[in-house]
Amino acid sequence: MKKGSETWLAVGIITFVTLLTYGVLIPQLGFYRDDWYLFSTAQSQGPAGIVALFQIDRPLAGYLYAFGFKLLGLSPLAWQVATLIIRLTGNLALFWLLRLLWPDWKMETLAVVLLFSVYPGFTVQPNAGVYISDLLASAAALISIALTVKVVQDSTNNPPARPWVQVLLSALAGLLALFYLGIFEAAIGLEAARFALIWYVVWRRDHPGFKVITTRTLKADMVYLFVSVAFLIWRLFFFHSTRRSTNLGVLLGKYGASPLRSVVSVIIETFKDILETTVFAWVVPFYQFVSNGNYRDLAIAVGIALLVVSCIYLVFRLAYQKSGPSETASSAHSTHHLIWLGLFIVVFALIPIDAAGRNVLFSDQWDRYTIYASLGVALVIGGFIFHFFQEPYRKGLLFALIGMSVIVHFFSAAWYRDFWAAERDLWQQMVWRAPGLRPGTMLFAIPPFAGYEEGYEIYGPANMIYYPGQGIQLGGEVLNSDTAANIQLQKDREHYDRSVLVPDNYQNILIAVYPGQQSCLHVLDGRKVELPGLLDNSLVADIAPYSQINQIDTSASPVTLPAFLSGEHPKEWCSYYQKMDLARQQGNWQEVASLADESQKKGLTPDDVSEWMPALEAYVTLGRVPEARHAASIIRTSDKARSFLCLQLQRGAAYPPPYNFIQVNQLLCQAN
Repeated sequence: MKKGSETWLAVGIITFVTLLTYGVLIPQLGFYRDDWYLFSTAQSQGPAGIVALFQIDRPLAGYLYAFGFKLLGLSPLAWQVATLIIRLTGNLALFWLLRLLWPDWKMETLAVVLLFSVYPGFTVQPNAGVYISDLLASAAALISIALTVKVVQDSTNNPPARPWVQVLLSALAGLLALFYLGIFEAAIGLEAARFALIWYVVWRRDHPGFKVITTRTLKADMVYLFVSVAFLIWRLFFFHSTRRSTNLGVLLGKYGASPLRSVVSVIIETFKDILETTVFAWVVPFYQFVSNGNYRDLAIAVGIALLVVSCIYLVFRLAYQKSGPSETASSAHSTHHLIWLGLFIVVFALIPIDAAGRNVLFSDQWDRYTIYASLGVALVIGGFIFHFFQEPYRKGLLFALIGMSVIVHFFSAAWYRDFWAAERDLWQQMVWRAPGLRPGTMLFAIPPFAGYEEGYEIYGPANMIYYPGQGIQLGGEVLNSDTAANIQLQKDREHYDRSVLVPDNYQNILIAVYPGQQSCLHVLDGRKVELPGLLDNSLVADIAPYSQINQIDTSASPVTLPAFLSGEHPKEWCSYYQKMDLARQQGNWQEVASLADESQKKGLTPDDVSEWMPALEAYVTLGRVPEARHAASIIRTSDKARSFLCLQLQRGAAYPPPYNFIQVNQLLCQAN
């Protein structure tokens, strides 16, 4: 095949694989985790607020996010598409870099780029709002290194490239180096990759001695060394980070307390991370996702993987089936270069990250630190395949790794898809139940899918819904042993999330929880907690009595969900349940009964029988005894729910007259 045709075919398959691996589910993805402090600040303070957020640790990142917000706004789809484009840009940049280094290794370089493109150790791409920066930094680093290799190679051409072209490319490479370091300072280990590749280019040119190679390499790398050292000096000695996790003083304090232990810890963690990023990344996420996935998603994922692998097979067959010895077989004795270069890059990409107190874990988004080592990983795995395996085992292993990786990324996107659906479901039901929330309310929300890790995942969307553009009027926290203790102490506090001061009004908490997968959202009233029994999370039962239902402003005009949060349609019963619960809080028993009647006419019934309590109490209070007996009989079908609800009723009447507490208690708890 002609050189130009093969190149375009390779670019086409890289593009196809990238788009199919990461693009299938992006219309169903949204905002997650750290996105919320970013976008809630953006909504209330605009781009200037985003810039201020990052002045404490990474100022350049703040300007980039601010630019992204001005360009993409609050559209999850726009952020997802932008992230996908940046991912593809990085993949194509690596293709250019490898073809500069090994122009005759067509199949090998394409295989390495495909492994890099679907690398399964980085699965947080759907969290696009925040982690778009990591992909942007990675792409910038790859383009910068490719430009450097181009400059070094052009300097030995006969005739050499024009000086102004050399200067322009070098300047651009230096600016991109400063750019990616400004995004994430611990990525400085990629400068070791630049040095190693320059060294390799110089060595391969005429195989001079080690001293000569090193001298020439240092000369060629001088501009970029100056840029990275200057940045490092500024970052360590002139810029003062006030964020604890990126503060040099805090980090040095940890090392100073136990220097030997700290150094040994970094060595051990780096060694572990080398194994995790290079070996375990190809199997651990695959096992985690597939073992927990449903059959429908598995079938779709396998179908996409088969399509991807089949297309790659056709490209390989079309482009390389008749490859001559110079393109394949003769390169086998040199493919160990890929392995050694890759290992060098992996080690030095991970050392700064581990030294900064971070490490790779395939859980809780800690796998994001693999992105900067993934170039080295792709070289190691690609070199291993082509150096130690012959056909047909070579392609078999390559296709197996690519196919498994595609499955991982589909399942990752499916997890985020389900999380986003659950989140929108939660807030849709919340606005049905709570037309308004009083300023100073502190929310605790426990979603039905996965779980929140930080308080801003709760107060971020809550403020965007109830107080758009008004800053932090509502607080929020995740429920754990520390926050449960603070609730019981009833002592108000405050804390900073980056530069945002967040009030923690523990005397004004409101708890919203999904008791189970089949339940609606239960906004708890501490006077009479309604759940289908004790939950596995015992902390809910411990702190439920502290939930202040009067933090809901029942007289407020109903709020409307922002466009980016709307569109999810919870079970129709949940709409009736939330409206009944609201009407009960308002003391409008006739409205509760009317809603219960209407839901029954439609054949809507709850899977969680505790959700019949508003109907039972309304029927009793209105003297509709037959309907009340029927509602009570439904609740009594669950001994677990009946026992829990009756224990709550022993606390006395939760509502003022005409609420008929005595008869409610008799029908539910004393009847046979």
